[in-house]
Amino acid sequence: MDKKRLERLFAIHQKLRTMQGYTAQMLIEAIAEKVEQHISDRTLRDDIEDLRNMGAEIPKRAKSYRYVVPFSFLEKLDDSYYGSLNEAVALLRQVSKTKEFLGLEDILLRLEQRLSLTEAEKNMAIAFEEVDLKGKAHLPKLYQAIQKQRFIRVDYEPFGKTVYQRHIFPLLLKEYNNRWFLIGWENEKNDIQNLPLDRMVEFHETHEGFSYDKPFNWRERFNNMIGTTLEGTLETVSLRFSEHRFPYVLTKKLHYSQQLVGERTISIRVYTNRELKAKILEYGADVEVLSPDSLRKEIAETLFRASAWYEVI
Repeated sequence: MDKKRLERLFAIHQKLRTMQGYTAQMLIEAIAEKVEQHISDRTLRDDIEDLRNMGAEIPKRAKSYRYVVPFSFLEKLDDSYYGSLNEAVALLRQVSKTKEFLGLEDILLRLEQRLSLTEAEKNMAIAFEEVDLKGKAHLPKLYQAIQKQRFIRVDYEPFGKTVYQRHIFPLLLKEYNNRWFLIGWENEKNDIQNLPLDRMVEFHETHEGFSYDKPFNWRERFNNMIGTTLEGTLETVSLRFSEHRFPYVLTKKLHYSQQLVGERTISIRVYTNRELKAKILEYGADVEVLSPDSLRKEIAETLFRASAWYEVI
């Protein structure tokens, strides 16, 4: 599968995923506009057949083309079909930052991880950690609900508690620490919430909507965050590391905002949530919180309580 055909399939999918019908001429014009390729009716029919072979339900001998059921094109990309995922990753990188394709960053990451596996899976000297992520079966339908801007009702089961229903407007799917989360606006709480997918029993789309804070810049907030917990304040956090640990922090950044601000000292601009604190505590005696004072005090108190507990046992 060459890059040009992959670009055409992706352009066709972006139309059909709206679940509306498109004539052959409409799709040919969309391809010409999006990827600057001018194709014949025969080429379009071949591309539609490719999508069918990938699992898309597209009626035959109809006046227009459409998906009968939602179809996740990107989830069908695999090495056995394309020979290589490099073209798919390159294409997705081109479009993922444009307004029309916001929200594809996690799928891009997954494709890149799959590509890394494909390139090395025959090398028996390399071992990959395989984690069975509970709830990942919800991902395709949740992704479609986000794209279609549909409200959903979720049957949610907290640990050790009974199932109850939550009314959500879904915004973002995010993976953190081998766990997937749905970020959305919850009706009852009138605020942004995160729902671990492994706690979601099932969900369904609903026409029952509610008002929410549309101007709220939720994407910016999650960009300025380690993990998914919506708490704390946005702060510039300064951390000083031990001599032997500091090189690792330079090569594997804690956050994209990380900057070098002094000798073995970095700063990051993040919300002071529980994931940030857990990340700091992982370093133990190899890190010192310089600022803000409130975080420095909290980490020191946590370490003091832990040391006292160890003395008791």
